[in-house]
Amino acid sequence: MHSTFATIGQRQVSHTGDTSFWPSFTDIMMVITMIFLMTTSLLIVRNWQLVAELQESVAAEQLAAQMIESTTQVTATLEERLTNAEQANSILRLRLLKKDESLQAAQETLNQQALNIAALKAENTGLQQSLQRANAAIAMANEEIESANTRYQNLSDQVALMNEQVRQQKLETDQALKQLELAMSEIQSLTAASQIQQQDIASLTQEKLLLNLEVAQYNQQLLSLKGEYEVVVSKYEELIKPARSAKGKYIAQVYYIKGEIGKIIRFKEPGDAGFTDLSLEGVEKRLTRLKAEKGKDLYVKIIFPQDSGLTYSEAWNFMRNLLVKYDYYYQEN
Repeated sequence: MHSTFATIGQRQVSHTGDTSFWPSFTDIMMVITMIFLMTTSLLIVRNWQLVAELQESVAAEQLAAQMIESTTQVTATLEERLTNAEQANSILRLRLLKKDESLQAAQETLNQQALNIAALKAENTGLQQSLQRANAAIAMANEEIESANTRYQNLSDQVALMNEQVRQQKLETDQALKQLELAMSEIQSLTAASQIQQQDIASLTQEKLLLNLEVAQYNQQLLSLKGEYEVVVSKYEELIKPARSAKGKYIAQVYYIKGEIGKIIRFKEPGDAGFTDLSLEGVEKRLTRLKAEKGKDLYVKIIFPQDSGLTYSEAWNFMRNLLVKYDYYYQEN
C-alpha cells in the first residue's frame, strides 16, 4: 500500500514529468503542526511550573497569616496578664500601706511605754538618792545623840553647878529627837514611796509584756481576718458576677503619687505617646468623655508605684472614687 503523502523535503514530479523545487502544501502544514505542538508543550510545561510556584506562594502566605494571628493572640494575652498583674500589685501595695500604718501605730505606743518606764526609773533613782541622804542624816543624828548622852553622863556629876547647861543641853536633845523623829518619818515615807514606785515599775513592765502579747495577737487576728475577708469577697464576687478583667476593654491608665511638690496625677489612654500630667478635675473630664464613648468597655487602671508616698486611706479613697464613677465593673447593669 503506497502512502498518498509525499516525504518532507522530497521533490515532487509534476504531471509533466519535471521535478518541482518548492515544497508541497502538505509539507508546509506538517512543519506548522510540529511547531505548534512544540510551542504548546513548552507553554504547558511553563504554565505547570507557574501554577506550582503560585500554589507554594499561597501556602506561604497562609502560613505567614497563621503565624501573625498566633503572634497577635499571644501579645494580646500578655498585655492582659500584665494589666491584671499591675492592678493586683496596686491592691497589694494598698494592703501593705495599711499594715505599715498599723505597725507604726503599735510601735509608737511601745515607744511611749518605754519613755514612761525610763521616766519612772529616773524618778526611782532620785528617790533612792534621797533615801541615802536621809540615812546619812539619821547616822549623823545618832552620833549627835550619843555625843549628847556622853556629855549628859559627864555633866550629871556636876548637876548642881551645871543646871543651866543641863537645861540647855536638854533642849538641844529634845530638838535633836524631834529632828530624828522627823527624819524617821521621812525615811518611812520615802521607803513606802519607793515600794510603791517599785510596784508601779513592776506593773508597767507587766503591762508592757501584756501589750506586746496583745500586739502580736492583734497582728495575728488582723492577718486572719484579712485572709477571711479576701476569701469571702472572692466567693461573693464569684457568686454575683465574673471577676474584673481588662480583656477586650478600652484601658485608661491613671498614675498617682505624692511627690515633694505635692500630689501628681498622670493620665494615659490608648493612642497616647506617654503619660500626661493633669489635675484630678482634668482626669475626671477625660474619663467622663471616655465613659460616654466606650460605655461598659471602659477599664480604669489605677497605678500606685512602690514609693508613692501615699497613706492607705489616700490611695484607697482615690482608687475607689474613680472606679465607682467610671470603671465598667462598678457600673449598674
